[in-house]
Amino acid sequence: MLSDLNRVDFANVQEQAAWVCRCEARVVQRLEQDFKATLGQQHSLEQWAAWLDAVVARVLRPHLGTPGLPRAAKLFLLKWSFYSSMVIRDLTLRSAASFGSFHLIRLLYDEYMYYLVEQRVARARGTCPIAVMGE
Repeated sequence: MLSDLNRVDFANVQEQAAWVCRCEARVVQRLEQDFKATLGQQHSLEQWAAWLDAVVARVLRPHLGTPGLPRAAKLFLLKWSFYSSMVIRDLTLRSAASFGSFHLIRLLYDEYMYYLVEQRVARARGTCPIAVMGE
């Protein structure tokens, strides 16, 4: 999987993501590097979950305690989804042998990211997660 991921044209992915969703290059590069490092070290599911939680914490930290937290959380989820779609697209175009594994991981991570964001917004607002979903 790491070999396939190293063939992805991240410069092109970043260029397109920057235009569409204004993803900051340094943030995206850090995510890419962290993801590759974690993949290369063959971390457990718990370690992957901790990494994802740290990503959400880092992104939402500047917005904690502000009325803009839900909007920032939603924008993060949209950017995460768009960027991961671009990576999956590149893997598809390169006929990556591990495409199926990446696709399943992406589905899992998207759902988990949604869960983490929903929990953090609910906690920050002092409400239950289902109330966050209803907004």
